[in-house]
Amino acid sequence: MKAFYDFHIHSALSPCADDDMTPLNIAAAASLKGLNAIAVSDHNSVKNVEAAMECGKDFNLIVIPAMEVQTSEDIHLLALFERYEDLLAFDQSLIKTKIKNKEEVFGNQLIIDQDNKIAGIEEYLLIAGVKQNVYETAELAKRYGGIAIAAHIDRVYNGIVAILGSVPKDLDIAAVEIYDENNKELRDYYSNYLQLFNSDAHRLQDINSAKHYLEIEEMSARAVLKAIKEGKN
Repeated sequence: MKAFYDFHIHSALSPCADDDMTPLNIAAAASLKGLNAIAVSDHNSVKNVEAAMECGKDFNLIVIPAMEVQTSEDIHLLALFERYEDLLAFDQSLIKTKIKNKEEVFGNQLIIDQDNKIAGIEEYLLIAGVKQNVYETAELAKRYGGIAIAAHIDRVYNGIVAILGSVPKDLDIAAVEIYDENNKELRDYYSNYLQLFNSDAHRLQDINSAKHYLEIEEMSARAVLKAIKEGKN
């Protein structure tokens, strides 16, 4: 069966995202757009993921436990997991840079519950790199049962190609994310990788519509990760 997806959506916890990117609003918007599987993948934090997973149940959405990690090289990797507990263990294994957020400069970092209420504010800036490098981060994702995906490899800022020159062949990733699907040269060059086309949405209107899909065995996080690992789209 087809699972229309968007695995790169930022909630209001990410300082660069709109404050109305609440777990409930994200789930509702994704459902209206015809998606079946999404991930709330905030910068270096998982504090809105559990609420998003609960909201997803009301809309028959698979919400994959996820995070967008900014590595020590300032490369962005998506880390996706089957279980929330594994995502938490991965999160706790990361050594994070603790710099106080300046909301007036970087934006709000809101922790929001499934009822659309502000449950807290993250005080440390989430767009500072962790201490682990890209190899260590990918290895940790695998250690805790997840997968790593090189995010927006065609972007200058925080893209692995711009920073390292290419995607290293020995880097243990399950897929590459390409922001511009019309970039034929890049797509041809990395044709040996599963290519995912996520939105990297920071606003509700930017969440993907039902266009890109994975072929999965059943509607579950387990089946989604299995399809990515096997390169099925």
